[in-house]
Amino acid sequence: MAWQEILGYVASVVVAVSLMMNSIVKLRWINLIGSSLFSAYGFIIGAIPVGVLNGFIALINVYYLIKMYRTTEYFKILPVSEFNEYLNEYLQFYKADIKRFFPDFEYDAQKHTFSYYILRNMALAGVVLGKKKDEQTLIIELDFVKPEFRDLKPGMFLFQQNKQLFKEKGFTRLISKHNSKAHENYLKKVGFKEKVEGAEKYFELVLD
Repeated sequence: MAWQEILGYVASVVVAVSLMMNSIVKLRWINLIGSSLFSAYGFIIGAIPVGVLNGFIALINVYYLIKMYRTTEYFKILPVSEFNEYLNEYLQFYKADIKRFFPDFEYDAQKHTFSYYILRNMALAGVVLGKKKDEQTLIIELDFVKPEFRDLKPGMFLFQQNKQLFKEKGFTRLISKHNSKAHENYLKKVGFKEKVEGAEKYFELVLD
């Protein structure tokens, strides 16, 4: 098989993968790579229309990615009232997805006294639930964002830009358990540090 043909197959696979992304940002980035490869493939084999069309698609992806990153988004954190019926419905609706990242999570309104919705451009993006370990420490038991909003922005807004929210409740230390490789990478990116105590591994964010 010629390397040009391999390039064509790789480009096809990358474009197909991009269409499986729930996150629009991820879709744009992966589609940008795939369309760029397809454009190169088209020009290499002399299929000028294929090269031009996919080059144009690549430029469209670049345009929208720049627009996305330059757009100022509105974020808001709203407290969840105790025994909130909507929260129960929300957790039930996304139960399977939540179990992928937080397999041991079980909601308890009396235990999860730290309960907030995360809004993004006035749409409900996710929910964060925590329980008190001691007077200064909060255990983040659920930090879930719907697939279409699943990038670092909600997490950065919550844990970096809104540290005061936790401090006002008396917390100076947040801890979260490692549930999956994807969750571990996310925690590191939003500021948590890996800690090991004996056989226990967890992630910690000290609020300065």
